[in-house]
Amino acid sequence: MKLPSCLHTDVFQTLEEQIAVIDQMGNIIEVNRAWQNFGIENALPSDYKCVGHNYLETLSSSVAAGDSLASDALQGIASVLAKERKFFYFEYPCHSPNEKRWFIMRITPLHSENRTNSFVISHQNITQRKLAENRVEELAMQDSLTGLANRRAFQLFLNKEMRSSIRNRMPMSLALIDVDYFKNYNDKLGHAAGDQCLTMVGQALLAHARRPSDLAARIGGDEFALILGNTDLNILRKIMKSVLKGIDELKMVFGDSKKVTVSIGYLSVIPQEQQSEDFLFHEADKALYRAKSAGRNQAVHAQLGTNDWAQPNAPRNAAQ
Repeated sequence: MKLPSCLHTDVFQTLEEQIAVIDQMGNIIEVNRAWQNFGIENALPSDYKCVGHNYLETLSSSVAAGDSLASDALQGIASVLAKERKFFYFEYPCHSPNEKRWFIMRITPLHSENRTNSFVISHQNITQRKLAENRVEELAMQDSLTGLANRRAFQLFLNKEMRSSIRNRMPMSLALIDVDYFKNYNDKLGHAAGDQCLTMVGQALLAHARRPSDLAARIGGDEFALILGNTDLNILRKIMKSVLKGIDELKMVFGDSKKVTVSIGYLSVIPQEQQSEDFLFHEADKALYRAKSAGRNQAVHAQLGTNDWAQPNAPRNAAQ
């Protein structure tokens, strides 16, 4: 049964999805109430009329202002208008000062007996879905006990930061941290106390990883790591001293008043293109082993050969 035109109009105006009809030149022929209201909610005057404006010109203005997402949208829409493809859609963020928002845009030809060469553009708010997806992704990258990044997140971040360091020729730093005699602590005080110990150590490390280029991670058991972007050796030495001091100030004690301490192996480098994050990790791990062998509760700088890393004048002696 064919619906009356007035009902079609009512449905069109009732939909929460923002819909506009454009011609082949990009001129807006019609919009629904959701499209009009979205413009008003985003600073357009309440009496602003979308109909008659050219949607492609609006996108072109955003492209000229450096909006790469608008460029993607413009190219996709143009390909449908030119009938090079049947439809186009993509997801994009459209955050406001008060909230994060995501939308999915679609453009398809309008199927109508009365209109030819017309097209439907729709924008659907998918914020709740994206927030749920982001939360799932965060949980997949998070250590459930300490709330720090887990090993998977650590590996991805290390790769990203290493590529950035190579590209910008800026130093990056890595520190591997083990809790000294953690098994003894766990056996003496129990697993609940052991979990609390790891959580407190994790928070002490997190206090030293506050920038977007920093990461504190639990990479397994009582093993932790710090990645510090754009951090040279002199600054890193001070941070390592601060980490040791911070763990000492936790005043976690077990057996004969023995304090919980950590051992650290660390390095600061400007990587070379042919080198991998595995090499970086293994060198820091060797320094960590030396810290343990030297008596624990100390930080040791990795002794890198001059052919290993491009860092002129870098001190090569172990630093405690």
